[in-house]
Amino acid sequence: MDSFSELVAVFGRSHPLLLHLPIGMLVGLGMLECVAVIRRQAAASRLLVLIAASSAILGAVSGWVLHLEPGYASSEVLEWHQRLGIATAVGATVCFALRMFAATKFYRMALLLTLVVMAPAGHFGAEMTHGKGFLLAPLEDAEATEIPEYIAPIAEDGALAQASFELHVAPLLKARCHKCHGPRKSKGDLRLDTVEFLLAGGENGPVIASVAEGSNASPPAPEDSEIFARLLLPLEDEDHMPPESKTQLTAAEIELLRAWLVAAAPFEGEFPLADGATLPAPPQADPPPIDRGPAAADRPSSAPESALAALREHLVHVQLADPESVALWIDFAAPAATIDAAMVEELLTPLKDFVGELSLARTHIHDANLELIGSMPRLTRLDLRETAVSDVGLVFLRGQESLHELVLSRTQLTDDVLATLLELPGLTRLWVWDAGLTTEGIATLRQALPQVHIDAGDSANRAALETEAELVFSGEAPLIDSPPADSTPPGDLAISTSVELLVPINSACPVTGKPVDPRYAVVFEGRVIGFCCPNCPKTFWQNPAAFLVTLTE
Repeated sequence: MDSFSELVAVFGRSHPLLLHLPIGMLVGLGMLECVAVIRRQAAASRLLVLIAASSAILGAVSGWVLHLEPGYASSEVLEWHQRLGIATAVGATVCFALRMFAATKFYRMALLLTLVVMAPAGHFGAEMTHGKGFLLAPLEDAEATEIPEYIAPIAEDGALAQASFELHVAPLLKARCHKCHGPRKSKGDLRLDTVEFLLAGGENGPVIASVAEGSNASPPAPEDSEIFARLLLPLEDEDHMPPESKTQLTAAEIELLRAWLVAAAPFEGEFPLADGATLPAPPQADPPPIDRGPAAADRPSSAPESALAALREHLVHVQLADPESVALWIDFAAPAATIDAAMVEELLTPLKDFVGELSLARTHIHDANLELIGSMPRLTRLDLRETAVSDVGLVFLRGQESLHELVLSRTQLTDDVLATLLELPGLTRLWVWDAGLTTEGIATLRQALPQVHIDAGDSANRAALETEAELVFSGEAPLIDSPPADSTPPGDLAISTSVELLVPINSACPVTGKPVDPRYAVVFEGRVIGFCCPNCPKTFWQNPAAFLVTLTE
């Protein structure tokens, strides 16, 4: 059943591929009919109309399946795209029926109507994919209110008493929000690329609380504004922004937004920062240059089979981390005790462009191996637990944007590693229990990385969630370790290891006729029957009635 569900999901995701066939077929039929009318020719063949109708139905059904997947929240654009898509499929089917009955005039009228319906269906589909206003965006004039690039220099000490929307807040929104809420795409009908759109909000209402909406006595708190409240939600919350997979705001960037909202979100002039706050570095600033290997365009499309075979020969688990990419999940758990630094270099160097998730837990790697790992462009998760890596090796990971999860439990770290961890812009989860960090270091790390879930083994939920209640026995049967009872229920096999416990009623084995060995006895119908060896009781139980005769003779 799971495999069938997966096939249905694949069918739904083929919607972008399937929908182009009916579009081309219907437009082509329209052109053919225009020529036929001008030349007074017969209508297009029934086969072409059948293909157009069939492909339209497939496109509509695959779109319906696709919209059932998580992540496609209901919206007005989606609803209209869905309705018009279904209407297009129905129209194409009507065209085929009319063509089959040779109702040429009505067929051509239905085809024209279907084309009219298909045009806005495609338009709404483009808006869902590329954002609202995608078609006419090049013609729009947004000179007056477009948010500018970052142009303000940072003070030498990194701290400023004043900041402004134009030079500090706007560039931050552009770097962190415009990919999903900008001119190309506007999830939830929300755009943050102009002042007007910021004030307008999205489908859930305003994102900046105004004084009119708050108390008459005081302006709204920053947490009353949706744009700020979602930053403070737990990282795993589906409403947290930015999404868990995206680069999170730093503590300084969050405080900048807080100060702006405390000042009633001014779009002109300057506003004060909180005491002791520092102005964040420009969001556009690139991390320290690190060699990440060849450019994406120069990388091979799939991992070399010889390198994968070498991993399997060493019992290393390897598989695709994501069916839709070439990234690999590689786990050295099975041969960890035999894997050293040289073997890691030998096995992973040919695959460095393909590693997505890597576990080197409990292997004998050194700090030097982190230079190779730091050059892996697709690396999203790295497990280094119970290895000898230290602060020195982790420096090679600085600026690794794709790395989201890092496991450093039971490694050889000090508080000096904090500087390196602060330069992992994509980090969302970190495990550092028993890693050598002090309590003060962990507290500093959590304060500096509020967007990162940090597990240091000190959380309140590490206690047992539930404990088993004391055992209460409902019957009088003896416990497993209790001394044997004087008698055994009828029919139970009781091969005894103590002569005193069971005294057979017979002196000769009923199976072989040999003398009884009291160590081998069973209780049958309240009587203890002895045997000469441990095999005879098995024969007895196959047909007890046949052997009971010998006991009564």
